[in-house]
Amino acid sequence: MTNQAHEKLPEQLQKALDEGLLKQLPRTFLPVTRQQLHDWDYLFPYERQSVVHLLLFLASLSPAESTALFREVVQVEEKMGVRDWQFSTEEQTILNASLLARSPYYQEWRKAVQKVFDAAEERAAKTSPAIAASHRLLLLVIPQKLPLDGSTVWRRWQSVGRAVKLDGPDAGASQSPTQVLLGTPRAERGAGLADIVARRPGSTAANVWILDAGHEVVDSLINAPFEQGSYPATLLSYERLAVFREQFSHEINTMQKDLSAADAVYDRLRKSDVTPWCPPEVAGVPVIREYLRSLYLSGNGALIYGNSFVEWGASEALRRARPDLLVARFGARSKPKPFTSVVVFENPDQINPLPAVDDLPGSGLDAQVLALYVWLAASRYDEYRINTACICLAESLSEAYVIAPPEFALFREAQPVPFVRLRTVLAEWLS
Repeated sequence: MTNQAHEKLPEQLQKALDEGLLKQLPRTFLPVTRQQLHDWDYLFPYERQSVVHLLLFLASLSPAESTALFREVVQVEEKMGVRDWQFSTEEQTILNASLLARSPYYQEWRKAVQKVFDAAEERAAKTSPAIAASHRLLLLVIPQKLPLDGSTVWRRWQSVGRAVKLDGPDAGASQSPTQVLLGTPRAERGAGLADIVARRPGSTAANVWILDAGHEVVDSLINAPFEQGSYPATLLSYERLAVFREQFSHEINTMQKDLSAADAVYDRLRKSDVTPWCPPEVAGVPVIREYLRSLYLSGNGALIYGNSFVEWGASEALRRARPDLLVARFGARSKPKPFTSVVVFENPDQINPLPAVDDLPGSGLDAQVLALYVWLAASRYDEYRINTACICLAESLSEAYVIAPPEFALFREAQPVPFVRLRTVLAEWLS
């Protein structure tokens, strides 16, 4: 851990570390803890709060209480034989993850670890002042160009919500429904959903996330009259990140097929200056640059498919930042080209000179499934089980699937609901 990282830590936490807090932790707790402290500048506010809650809780324990709390974790580590592993206690590595996952005691270890975090959260809930939960909104958009079957589009949601018919904007409108809802760029300033959340006391860009498989929505937010270089939201466009993705995938494809080589490549990618690869809305935001680095290193398809980028990116935003407003707009992907290696992150357009052809039906199916996955990811967290509205907007059907508390005003509207009324309802929900 560098002195610079130490200087940025909260004073109470730094004092606990200086007094030897890390010596109390089991071996398998050390990699992630040390990496979080080292990367303090690159954690979102929610993550920092979680780290502080956990470590200050551990620092408050007597030696006997600490031993009791970690007893199960230590016992499982002994059964695993962790001390005999080539296990890094300084940072998370692929080798560490592989050793843990291959152990027959892995699930037992995870349960023991979760008990420690549950105890810390219970303590935080008792000692922290209660804060009224703000209304949250997840807006999941399947754009107009993706064909959908109205008779089956919501079947996978298994009736957890209800479908609402909409009276959509005019077909010749210059803005997409998503742009209208967000208030960009010609809509009345201050009336868009992103603006409403951005005006909340203490709100930061981490409270509003816009993830776009294309570029239109992010382009219109960037072109809106914000102060130069200052955006009230986290703006991520798959297409605008093309240079970042190409450079990153090129580095990953130098990897040899063994764990030590993979860790060496990943270590190089962790240390590379990715700023020149970033569009302006990302280049000046260190925490988002590192979020993208982590997202692309996780090997989940985000480098290859825009819809995978939106779904995994949204899931990670929910886990790491707990935003009040998240917009996930899916898009079209190309049909797979023959003789290309998607598995190792090859760029099909560079490997095969045949022109790319959009797979609109396949993309529509992708978007239906991945939109549900975003909701399922959110429903894992307490923050999204109350005071949250989830709107999955099927633009081509002029229909939305709505999951929300019973008092949500949209449920009382006569259908089809005019689109301007939908915007008003969502704005009032967030206000």
